[in-house]
Amino acid sequence: MPSDFVLGVDGGGTWTRCVVMNLKGEVVSTGRSGPSNPITMGVDDAIANILEAVDLAMTGAGVFEFKASVLGLAGIARSYLREEIASRLPDSYGKTMLVSDARSALAGATGSKPGVVVIAGTGSIAYGINEAGSEARAGGWGWRLGDEGSGYTIGNNAVIAALRAYDGSGPSTVLLEWILDKLGLSDANDIIDWTYAKDRQPRHFAEFVPFVKKAEREGDRVAADIMYDAGTELGRVTQAVIKRLNLRGGFPVACCGGVFLQPNRYNVAFEKTVRQVAGKCDFIEPLFSPTVGSGLLALESVGVVVGDDVLAGVDESLRCLDD
Repeated sequence: MPSDFVLGVDGGGTWTRCVVMNLKGEVVSTGRSGPSNPITMGVDDAIANILEAVDLAMTGAGVFEFKASVLGLAGIARSYLREEIASRLPDSYGKTMLVSDARSALAGATGSKPGVVVIAGTGSIAYGINEAGSEARAGGWGWRLGDEGSGYTIGNNAVIAALRAYDGSGPSTVLLEWILDKLGLSDANDIIDWTYAKDRQPRHFAEFVPFVKKAEREGDRVAADIMYDAGTELGRVTQAVIKRLNLRGGFPVACCGGVFLQPNRYNVAFEKTVRQVAGKCDFIEPLFSPTVGSGLLALESVGVVVGDDVLAGVDESLRCLDD
């Protein structure tokens, strides 16, 4: 019997989240597990976390198969990873499409409309689609090669600033004391061992972001500069997408990810930099999460038109789940 449900998955460097939706766009169940970025976690762990999150959602909905599935995964632009992951997904997922987490984020943020989405979580990326359907992305090269303005970059720069404060090559900052306390260390030299530990992941550095924001609020100049510089860098990445797509007027720019929370100098620097090339753009709050965005893309893949009625169904069903 054909399934009347679709699956949407959002997998990143910290969590894997998924939704089960019916063909009206109503979310009937959700699931969550650990990270599923195949680059940082490896394919085996990524697959395991995807399956865990989806199994939870399927059990919650009493659903055993899907008409279609869309998985928005960080790092999936690499074709060999896409093919390996796709080959190991169950047949019960139905017609399956793997897209970048940025594509899912844009669909969720704008309700599957053209515009730009900027993600600043553990990693970062800017992605956009114009009215003609052309796509462009910038950044998102991973923690070794970029991820400008990301939680990883901010946390890593905080550690560098703390060590420079310790050896006298940089200004003093409360970040040194706070990072040592966070790690349970008494000597700044031990930060080196922590940093180069074999199991160290970008998400571990991103955990310092709340400390940097707190230090900024309390007047720490080093922390404020770290946040402002990070916002400026991500703004430049976003400029590249806007220019390549030749976007004009009041197109939406949606900002997603934990780094954008609790507005501060980061947000100010980001918006200022973007407006240098797009003075009339409209900074918006995302309508829905990237997870829901994957669900909307799954609906479109089976011919469902994502209009106001579908978006209203998504919104109402999410409110019911929250209650």
